[in-house]
Amino acid sequence: MSISNLSVPLDKIKDIGGANIPGQAGHSFTLSFQVKVQPRPLGALGVLSGEGIDCPNLEWNERIEWFEFNHAANIWTSKGEKSENMYQLNPNSNTFKTWHSFRYLIATDPSNHPPSELAALKDDKLSKHWIAKHGFTWNLSIRDVPAMGKLGGSGGGGGASLVTGDTRRRVIYFDLGFSGQPGRVHLVQILETFHGRLTIHRLIRGNIQKSTIDHPSNLDRWRFQLESSGVRWT
Repeated sequence: MSISNLSVPLDKIKDIGGANIPGQAGHSFTLSFQVKVQPRPLGALGVLSGEGIDCPNLEWNERIEWFEFNHAANIWTSKGEKSENMYQLNPNSNTFKTWHSFRYLIATDPSNHPPSELAALKDDKLSKHWIAKHGFTWNLSIRDVPAMGKLGGSGGGGGASLVTGDTRRRVIYFDLGFSGQPGRVHLVQILETFHGRLTIHRLIRGNIQKSTIDHPSNLDRWRFQLESSGVRWT
């Protein structure tokens, strides 16, 4: 199996919540890619060799940084960070179900224009065996919904929050791809609240450096953009 055309399309990024909406705030985004499987070769006796598909590992790496506000000094300070391969941590998560449980069955969807034999299959295992024998190329996607409570919290896919009050900033650096495959997708999400009010609501596509994300002028600009124009992703 090979993976190509990794991307997060701009039209697949949506808001979750907002400055004047109670509850959580964040984004949903979709990692899109193309999957290609070559048919199994014939062995020395003229029979198909092997029964499986050599499949790369999904690498859903997140580095999560937390910041708290020092009211006495009137500054934001780092509270620490966590780094995890979220797929390795919890492959059965609903986020990864399309990849973990239905990656071959999705090939039967009409949008992938499968041959009639493949289209008729209704089971992931049967679809896998057909694809291993004949080969096929199809499109697949993974949708994630990283969000944060505006009034505080302690849970989440990345483990307990390092700052749990209603004034905090969380920055997630996403590094997404597949083992042994070319191409990576990078995003950065910045969410900030102040006394329960959303002050930064931003998702940026690209491999953005920490020094850029942490720069006070950029943080002030994103606060102003949320307050004035509502721009939340690029």
